[in-house]
Amino acid sequence: MVRIGVLMSALTFATVVLANPPAPAPANDLDKVQGYWKPLQCETEGKAMMPTEIMKQVTAVFDKSEYFLYFKDSKLDKDGKPIIFRLALANITLDAATAPKAITFEFADGPQKGKKCHGIYELAGNQLKMCYGPVDKPKPTKFESPAGSNYFLETWARQAK
Repeated sequence: MVRIGVLMSALTFATVVLANPPAPAPANDLDKVQGYWKPLQCETEGKAMMPTEIMKQVTAVFDKSEYFLYFKDSKLDKDGKPIIFRLALANITLDAATAPKAITFEFADGPQKGKKCHGIYELAGNQLKMCYGPVDKPKPTKFESPAGSNYFLETWARQAK
């Protein structure tokens, strides 16, 4: 009789637990930035960094904690395939606890390998705004890139793959 009582208690507990699984954890900002992004605005020191036509050829990809920046050339290779250059590879760290939120890029290869860019970011729906300084300089405190600051101000739109 005791065994039946224990078995019934265990079955009741299992039914309650399985019927009411815990709610999934809310997505953090690293989860939210995953995917492909195209630039809407890129400026440094208050001036456009590149023409709109060139911006169309740039793609940023966030894959887990890695950041890739690609440029798709308008020319094709000998096999008729697009030529794609990787401009940057960095590991990113996001700190949503600061105001404004902080982002750090640590370059994983190339001449800047091991160096860091510190910046701030803001996620609003399918747009990502970032403002960051040159390598190994303090992060900006506002989303501005005034003359003489050496800051970069960028707005990106989420894209399908």
